[in-house]
Amino acid sequence: MTVRDDYDLIVIGGGPAGQAACLALQGRLGRVAVIDEQARPGGQILRQPPRAFTVTNWLAGGVYRKLKAQLRAFEALDGVEWLGGRSILDVRADADGWQVLASDGAKVASLRTRRVLIAAGCYDMTTPLPGWTLPGVMSAGAVQAFVKSQRLTPGRRIALAGSHPLQLLVAEQIIEAGGQVAALAFAQSLQSAIVQAARRPMTVLAHATQLLKVALGGLRLAASGRRISFNDRPVEVVGEGQVQALRLASGAQIDCDAVALCFGFLPQSDLVRGMGLRVDQGRFGGWSAVHDQWMRSSRLGVYVAGETTGVKGAEAARAEGALAGIGIVLDEGLITKAEAERLARGPRRRQVHALRFAELLDAIADPSVFLSQPQPADTILCRCEDVTQGAVDAAIAAVSTPNAVKLSTRCGMGPCQGRNCEHLLLQRMNSVEKPPLGFRARFPARPVRIGDLTA
Repeated sequence: MTVRDDYDLIVIGGGPAGQAACLALQGRLGRVAVIDEQARPGGQILRQPPRAFTVTNWLAGGVYRKLKAQLRAFEALDGVEWLGGRSILDVRADADGWQVLASDGAKVASLRTRRVLIAAGCYDMTTPLPGWTLPGVMSAGAVQAFVKSQRLTPGRRIALAGSHPLQLLVAEQIIEAGGQVAALAFAQSLQSAIVQAARRPMTVLAHATQLLKVALGGLRLAASGRRISFNDRPVEVVGEGQVQALRLASGAQIDCDAVALCFGFLPQSDLVRGMGLRVDQGRFGGWSAVHDQWMRSSRLGVYVAGETTGVKGAEAARAEGALAGIGIVLDEGLITKAEAERLARGPRRRQVHALRFAELLDAIADPSVFLSQPQPADTILCRCEDVTQGAVDAAIAAVSTPNAVKLSTRCGMGPCQGRNCEHLLLQRMNSVEKPPLGFRARFPARPVRIGDLTA
């Protein structure tokens, strides 16, 4: 399709937040584009199959019902250009607007817009252990990408390990796609999860249906003979050239040909940091964009929503996207403050409701019990550059900043530019509670061929 080069608004991210924002605009802006790395809208949670594929009962069940209804409404919108299969390399201030550099893998386009909404989502938090670089070790999110979009399982027998309850949902999806679940291992105790829930009785009552579905899913898995263990963290992935087994702290060795790790998620922050937006640092690393009640960022004309502002789940993302859309039309002068407040009542209620549940989930899924355990010095920390934890610790003893460690070890210099290792380095430097001191964000936000930049 022909891409125009001048817009009123560019939305970066076609997941729940970006879709909700476009719907909240209600056609009031004339030139709107949504850019996403995936070919089709939906984000990770609604990862659609390729148009040439047919997936029977795609994401069936009540968990996805509202999200699928919103997706259908978004795809039916007039006046919103969908620019899929494109990565954003940079967003730069340009006169009274912004210049957005987008790559489709063959060339780089320069698009101009008056306003930008960043709703870039999140990614799985990596958690190193011996053997995690073997082919067949992946995140739970990566497994879901295969299962959701193509009903493929990246292995015959998959062992899941981590601290996040998402493992239970992923396990059921693997089985529905024809795969086998070798085991589910939770690093924390079942008692600790119950205690966290007991501390938030009103939140538990408000979300009883969701929690009951999770519990019933676990019971179904256990009843079908799947091993579910608690207080049993993964300690090593065993194999020669590929995954053969997962060894747990209890001493159990689970035969499998793939391992999915699930300890939590971090916001996509490449763009917001590269643009110099204000961010807050998370407890376990990661960076959340700061915003006001209308999802305005710290720079005029830039808005943020969804997991970009902190990982809180799809319902919170939908609410924040709607608030961002309302804020944009308010700032355009297309509605009054009173009308904006009226329109925002529903999204604000949903946002508060979702945030309370996210806080409960964070407490239950706390990965500290795993992250606090020492790993052998030869465990790879930076997979892109094969930098070990021992090498990083030696550098930390000699220098005082993450950038200095990066220069001396090459940790964070690979294709992922620190997305998989920066939070690990910060944890080892004990700087997570201090003001943000992470790697210096640099252009480009995604890998790109030099030839594409010079063409």
